[in-house]
Amino acid sequence: MTFLKQITLVCIIMACFFSCKKDEKQTDINTYATFVNDMHNRGIATGNILVYEEGKIVYQNSNGLRSLNPKDSLTLNSQFRMASVSKQFTGMSIMKLKEANKLDYDQKVNEILPEFPYDNITIRHLLNHISGLADYEGLIDEYWKPEDSTKTYILGNDEIIKEFHKESPALNFQPGEKWEYSNTGYLYLASIVEKISGQHFREFLKENIFDPLEMTNTVLYKYQIDADPNMPNRVFGYRVALNQVDLVANDYNIVNDVRGDGGIYSTLEDLYKWNQALVNHTIISKDYLEDAWTPAKLNNGELTDYGFGWFIDSEENEPRIVNHSGGWVGFVTFLHNEVDTNSGFVFLSNNTSNNVGFILKGFDDILNGKPYDIPKYQVSIGMAKKIYAEDVDAGIAYYHEFKTDTTNYDASEASINGLGYQLMREDHLNDALRVFKLNINEHPNSANPYDSYGDALLIKGDSINALENFKHCFKMDSTLTYANDKAIQLEAALKLK
Repeated sequence: MTFLKQITLVCIIMACFFSCKKDEKQTDINTYATFVNDMHNRGIATGNILVYEEGKIVYQNSNGLRSLNPKDSLTLNSQFRMASVSKQFTGMSIMKLKEANKLDYDQKVNEILPEFPYDNITIRHLLNHISGLADYEGLIDEYWKPEDSTKTYILGNDEIIKEFHKESPALNFQPGEKWEYSNTGYLYLASIVEKISGQHFREFLKENIFDPLEMTNTVLYKYQIDADPNMPNRVFGYRVALNQVDLVANDYNIVNDVRGDGGIYSTLEDLYKWNQALVNHTIISKDYLEDAWTPAKLNNGELTDYGFGWFIDSEENEPRIVNHSGGWVGFVTFLHNEVDTNSGFVFLSNNTSNNVGFILKGFDDILNGKPYDIPKYQVSIGMAKKIYAEDVDAGIAYYHEFKTDTTNYDASEASINGLGYQLMREDHLNDALRVFKLNINEHPNSANPYDSYGDALLIKGDSINALENFKHCFKMDSTLTYANDKAIQLEAALKLK
């Protein structure tokens, strides 16, 4: 699974998680500060957070680094990359064109973009993530080749659409048959806005959304790698290295200039203004928002939990909640809007944290008058630090020392498995083999560790034992078809030798 798909899945899970039943609020405002302080004491930066209740800001905090070179701290005015939170602005752009009678939601895309290679996809299909369009990131990885291998490329819509039309990949499913999160669909929505309006998407957003709402620190950014003197508050993504000591830039990706599915930068205050504009219908009328906040219906009549750029709480007799997460390079963001009570929060992060779920759940719990949890220490992190500072034996000894302290430490199978793959990616193959083998020994009745061990063995060149582990994995759990696929391919390759 690619990092992009992993982070997309995480974002979808977070969005769905927070669309849940809300308890009556009994918030102690000071609890927000206590939570942030508790997280800070665990070494967890909570990024930028703004909480509002009944339309009033009740808490704001900024905690972390804005950039590494030079090292600079976040402030409340820092401008973060929104990643997929940008999609609701794309959805609103389409709604504004609909309001102006310049398009219909059920209009075919190729009526507006004649070179679009599919005849049965509508604008609504794109908005609702039910188009079946293939993932453009995978297509670029497979087909796009740089003309100059020494040059750093930053691709945008024009380059990607050219490649997409050239390859015309088959649809993943027929439009309306299922829901599948689609960055490609929102890329094309931005192109539709540009074709109909005659404006670059950046200018359309500024003129029709950002300026009217006085969102003066929000922009669809023309990405550049280095610091931009015209945008001094811009935030850069980073991550903590596996050795748990070094900080590593995590801001660049070759498709960083794509618009429609991401690319907008904003601040806490501007996103609060945005949520207020939605609740108070100052950006578009209530009738249009009802369309946008109505779950999509599939061909079989089944409802999804997604509208026009928002996840939706569709439970009956509950306060309406719309929200969306974003995850790209170092950034993880979340915009949560409890529409009926005009309460919610804005979360902006740039440090690729594994603790994002705990941070979001903590603020959501406090907002709804419930006690919050502090995440346990990750044994895998302590292991990594020991492996890099000493050796893999020290890392394994750390595991055995703390694995039984389940009150304070998390030594889950999944986290140890993840450490193994991280070690593989950093060319510590022998250490990864030891970690995967540890996981098998600790969880002998779980199938997935055998598949992971097989992956490492295959990279090491031990095809026979890799095959044995893939087969053993599938024998234990026949739902893990990826292990069987690898076994079949490997067996065929070995017979050819």
